[in-house]
Amino acid sequence: MRIPFLLLTILLLSLQCNASPVDGNGKVANLLFYLHNTHNVSDPSSVLVAQNTNATAHARGLVPFSSVYVFDDVLTEGTASTSKVIGNAQGFYIETGKDGYTILETIDCEMTDGPFKGSSFLMSSRNQFSNPTRELPVVGGRGAFRMAQGYGLLRTVCVDCLNAVNPSKGDIIEYNVTLYLR
Repeated sequence: MRIPFLLLTILLLSLQCNASPVDGNGKVANLLFYLHNTHNVSDPSSVLVAQNTNATAHARGLVPFSSVYVFDDVLTEGTASTSKVIGNAQGFYIETGKDGYTILETIDCEMTDGPFKGSSFLMSSRNQFSNPTRELPVVGGRGAFRMAQGYGLLRTVCVDCLNAVNPSKGDIIEYNVTLYLR
């Protein structure tokens, strides 16, 4: 009789330890913005910094296996490059899948305008960008986002965009981010 009671107690305690950080006093912030990653221009926002010499032998997708890129991208309110800039994203991604469509991404999104100006949050995880929608977990932040948790849903708007509203060739990614704040 003692063992089932002990097991039930341990189970209930473990559930309490893994409870959501949001309680009646927690706040939720929902952010929607567009990341503009420009390339093939005189001033690209992402740059290849390392690659194995035989990486092209594995090139089956958009990014050759083992490629390491760093980026400093703008975040805007809309999809057009002329939309209001509300932040910037800095980080890196590494092509970790031989399929050419799976990267390990770490991205710090800083808000430079609006109610969260000067605050940033960090997302890091696998990003299989061949999927229509991807999810990256929020693993922390600073300022208003200190100790934030949550997730970002990513959707590719266009790849190698080049048109009247986006004169610089590049990619546009929609970020729909939910942050649980303390």
